[in-house]
Amino acid sequence: MRRFFSSLRFRLILLVLFAIIPAGGVVLYSGLEQRQLAASHAKEEALRLARLISNNHSQLIEGASHFLYVLAQLSPVRNCEPASCAPLFADLLKQYPWFLNIGAAYPDGNIFASAVPMPRPINIADRSYFQLALENRRFAVGDYQIGRIVGKPVINFGYPVLDDAGKVKAIVFVAMDLTWLNHLSASANLPPGSSITVVNHNSTILARHPEPEKWVGKNVKELPIIKTILSQREGMIEAVGIEGVQRLHAFTPFGGTGQAGNMYISMGIPAQVAFAQVDKILNQNLIALAFIGFLALLAVWVGGDLLILRRLNPLVNTAMRLAAGYLSARTKIGY
Repeated sequence: MRRFFSSLRFRLILLVLFAIIPAGGVVLYSGLEQRQLAASHAKEEALRLARLISNNHSQLIEGASHFLYVLAQLSPVRNCEPASCAPLFADLLKQYPWFLNIGAAYPDGNIFASAVPMPRPINIADRSYFQLALENRRFAVGDYQIGRIVGKPVINFGYPVLDDAGKVKAIVFVAMDLTWLNHLSASANLPPGSSITVVNHNSTILARHPEPEKWVGKNVKELPIIKTILSQREGMIEAVGIEGVQRLHAFTPFGGTGQAGNMYISMGIPAQVAFAQVDKILNQNLIALAFIGFLALLAVWVGGDLLILRRLNPLVNTAMRLAAGYLSARTKIGY
């Protein structure tokens, strides 16, 4: 074995390896650079989609604000007429499929009209949207909740009805269906394994794709990714998501900054999906380099024996015989 490592054949092999190793380093470095570019591109694309969905939702919120403003100007609403408001709200509800309910309540929180029939008298004085609309006298966005009338996950929007003296006479409200977010997420044509999550400032999941039935309504405030979203508000990060899968995440305020009750949308693309093409090219390059290296080593082993060693060995053997005193020794190699 020691003789092999000191042989000319081994030194020829080393020369080939010294030529191949830098090439391998270049291939690996290029692959890492491509991975970084792929990660950056995937994050930017996810952030673009997140902003697009956020803007669409912002338009719905803006529409709800205009809708409630007009509703608050109607005479039956200003006069707090239950008999006239309830059928009016029911007719309007048919024209707005993303609303689950339209209603109005007195300043004490007791609802006096609802598009969806109430099984019993209901008070909403403890709801955040009602309190904000009553206190600030302007359009207000509520938190995630299960509607007391519709019994489904909703976000409510409220608007004050003012008399001529500027005193609050009532609060009109609409309940927005959250399931449309899940449908939108499912139809967003995302890469396989991607996720969309909408979370509010209390770390409660409002919408989720996939498996909305598993995650909607859950509080996930202990997860690092949620802490990052709430602290940074907008950005991109590679981290483990709520279900324990490593993804490239892009997140942004949902529905417009300061408009949607401090909600955030996060788009997650699996790392293996984002890097699939880059890793495929890298593996192909490494396989090609390994094949070329194998051919080079084979050429050194065979070609070195044919072109070099077979000519050197007679010289070496003859020199050894001469050193041993056989002065008649000859290489028998032609000139």
